[in-house]
Amino acid sequence: MRECKSGTPLSVRDCTWQTVAGVEGCWRIDDEWWRPQAVSRLYFELRLASGCKICLFKNLTDGCWFRQNY
Repeated sequence: MRECKSGTPLSVRDCTWQTVAGVEGCWRIDDEWWRPQAVSRLYFELRLASGCKICLFKNLTDGCWFRQNY
């Protein structure tokens, strides 16, 4: 995952690097704040240059990126 300084994804790697053509949605989830490890995630719904649509999220507690699979 490559991101710009503001944290928006620029390109993702899925066998090869693919450029993000557009962000179609962005939302944040903060939940389970009472637990030792609260859930804090920033989600992006992305359209890649290839035309594929994917959803990624950044775990804001450790900075790691994950692909949301449905």
